[in-house]
Amino acid sequence: MHSNKEMFNFDQCTECKFVFLNPRVPLDQLKNYYTSYYLPYRGAKSWGKFEQLVERSQRKLDLRRVKRVKETHTLTSSSLILDVGCGKPSFLKACQQELNCLNMGIDFTDEGWKNQSDDYAELDLQVSEIKDLPSSLQPDVITMWHYLEHDYSTLENLTYLKSISKPCTSLIIEIPNFDSASRKKYGKNWAGWHTPRHISLFSPHNVELLLQKSGWKVSKLLTYGTMDSYLLYWMSDMEEKGIKWDKNMEDEFWEFVLGMVLFIPKKWMEKRSSLGIMTVIATPQ
Repeated sequence: MHSNKEMFNFDQCTECKFVFLNPRVPLDQLKNYYTSYYLPYRGAKSWGKFEQLVERSQRKLDLRRVKRVKETHTLTSSSLILDVGCGKPSFLKACQQELNCLNMGIDFTDEGWKNQSDDYAELDLQVSEIKDLPSSLQPDVITMWHYLEHDYSTLENLTYLKSISKPCTSLIIEIPNFDSASRKKYGKNWAGWHTPRHISLFSPHNVELLLQKSGWKVSKLLTYGTMDSYLLYWMSDMEEKGIKWDKNMEDEFWEFVLGMVLFIPKKWMEKRSSLGIMTVIATPQ
């Protein structure tokens, strides 16, 4: 999802198999890779006349994430959900409507909500980093929906989040799985690379090592996520075809839908072997 064919290098640890971008793009240059080619920033509008259908799909995704939170942690009206890397904060909006609890979202930019401030007026949204969060925050649930792979300081940030959490705080992380069927199928065209926005590519073993080192204990590791793994396959197919990511996506819609339907039998195996996404749930040690 970038306008040129610039090449990037990833290294892999020979011991834990952790994969990381090396060298990284300097933080002050990273914004150059979040242009109109970056489909998530364009959102449903990029699908033209099918915008409302795509918006409905996003609503279903948000509700699946709300369900994941409810299954993980018992919440009350005074419970606080902290969403790190909230982007367009539709998930927090769904939490507000469905869970009736406190919420807070942080991101490095307000691009996800600045043009829809009225829709999210009742949410606590901040342009800030994890290190800026007050030590007294004590969230009940911390969610990271496809954030950790973008983080430049994973160990430091996870350690700090642990220090400001309650003993019973639940941490929910959803990330691409490097040790998955889609990565093995598509190789250099795998959408999970997302170069150079993705700094880290995790597998189950090394993400558990990271959490242990930062003071968290993994209670559950799932071979799937709330996001449909078909999206990784579709984006990877598009990379192979050399699609122009800044175009109107209308003419791709029906082929996208057909592919999703044909993909359904493959998803039956998802709970046994990861197709591209994994979920990690942890609590403070």
